[in-house]
Amino acid sequence: MNQKFEAAIAEKTTLFNTAENAAYTAVLMTGAEAENGRYERIMPRRTNDWYSKSLSTEESNFWQKNVAKYIQSGKGPYVWQRIKGLSINFEEARPTKYFRSYTRVLKNGNNEDFWRYLKRHSEVLRKARPDVQEAIFVMSSGGNTNTVRILTAFNDPNEREGKRKEGVVVDMYEEMYGEGSWEDDFQKYNECLVEWTRPTYDFMMLPELSTKL
Repeated sequence: MNQKFEAAIAEKTTLFNTAENAAYTAVLMTGAEAENGRYERIMPRRTNDWYSKSLSTEESNFWQKNVAKYIQSGKGPYVWQRIKGLSINFEEARPTKYFRSYTRVLKNGNNEDFWRYLKRHSEVLRKARPDVQEAIFVMSSGGNTNTVRILTAFNDPNEREGKRKEGVVVDMYEEMYGEGSWEDDFQKYNECLVEWTRPTYDFMMLPELSTKL
């Protein structure tokens, strides 16, 4: 079944997903669902106008006729909005071998502490790990809109945040924002989260099932 699914995805990508309409495929590497073959299809940098028109296109019809029949169970589709000010090295497509996904669900109410930590952390990463590829997304449609997804793309599993340039991230955080700031900010960040909603998964990109750049 997986071979037929992958063949259908490869054909669909070749026919419809050029650089202007790029699509990427990844397979889950960790967690219980990885044993049965869980894939993620990523269609980045789409506009609201694209979504409204896509349902009746030849591309969508091809998917329903030739690909969907091989999907035993699926989730989504989900629409995510990228927070550009908190994302690093994600403006242009730079596919990597892997990415790590962190999902965090916020409690209802004031979540300023959550966003303050992410903003400060991104500012530290820009200095300590300027090669890092990290993006912050908020669920726009398809699920709980209090859901935040943090993606870190990498080639080397030993350097998920890129090579260190200046120093240890936590040490630099405290240099920039004061002694004890990291522990205090991180604790407040965690207090904004719904309990038991902190899944972390690793994915491997599949170039043969993705747009060639």
